[in-house]
Amino acid sequence: MKRRTEEAYSLRFIAAQKALHLQQSLVNFGRRIRSLTLVLALVGSALATAYSAYLWLNTQAANKTIQDLTAGHDIQVDSTDAPEVVLARITCLARRDDTDTPRLLIDALERRGETELAAKAHYNLANALLRKAFVALEKGDLEAAGPFVNLSRREYRHTLALRSDFWDAKFNFDVASRLLREYPELDRTSGDELLADPKKIWTDIPGLPKGLP
Repeated sequence: MKRRTEEAYSLRFIAAQKALHLQQSLVNFGRRIRSLTLVLALVGSALATAYSAYLWLNTQAANKTIQDLTAGHDIQVDSTDAPEVVLARITCLARRDDTDTPRLLIDALERRGETELAAKAHYNLANALLRKAFVALEKGDLEAAGPFVNLSRREYRHTLALRSDFWDAKFNFDVASRLLREYPELDRTSGDELLADPKKIWTDIPGLPKGLP
């Protein structure tokens, strides 16, 4: 009887020891989990801070480039740069009456789905083309003016296709169209001189082109 009691006690003691060992193992495991969670949290926080700093530096650089372009300093940009930077370069080029270089950049904006910015880009290019048309008209150069008028109308159409509520684009498109209606000679490729007085064109058109970049 005494031996059975001792055996039972031994079994309970062993069970208690195992339970205690299991409890200690769980406690240690919990500590390791908490330590790992803390480490992961610290690493995640560090990565988030580094990424925020990276974005901030990129934003600062983009803003500086936009400011320089707006001030008239032409800076080379890549089509994969921030879309606002790409638009700033297009606008800078349009102000310089460069109507060839912006086209690839405008295509890049459209491929990236930047509809609003692409509309502004087409509009700025159209204005540059229309300015060239008026410069040619003032010189009486019909052959040079005609293509610029038609190209500007095409760019205004692109603008309105992307943003139908762009009032300035509608106005300037009407100006370009009015030129063709009032002076059909612009749609011809022959002839060296404009039949009408070039200076009179400015007074015949109802208002100068609005919103030029």
